[in-house]
Amino acid sequence: MRVVIDRDLCDASLPFCQRCSAAFIRYPEGSDRQCIRQIIDDGSDLLTIVMETDGRHLVIELSEEERELASVEGWEALADFDPALFRVGAMERWHHLSTLPVN
Repeated sequence: MRVVIDRDLCDASLPFCQRCSAAFIRYPEGSDRQCIRQIIDDGSDLLTIVMETDGRHLVIELSEEERELASVEGWEALADFDPALFRVGAMERWHHLSTLPVN
């Protein structure tokens, strides 16, 4: 499964994001989250997370062992940088998205 996440669409603080992402990684077919842009069944046994966050493009392929860790710690436990603790501006980004043409 391949999941495309845009953290710029959510102003949640990092501790909330840790809990939210951990729950999502544990049950990716569970409830919807506003940062999830796309879920693709690619036939792979790996869970691939493609994420836009803090001006970075991050691709994480999670084996079963890494997925177990991330389902407790959240995605940032596997990141190679320290993500921002607090975020702002999601409302403006949502407003901009609402003005784009629908394909």
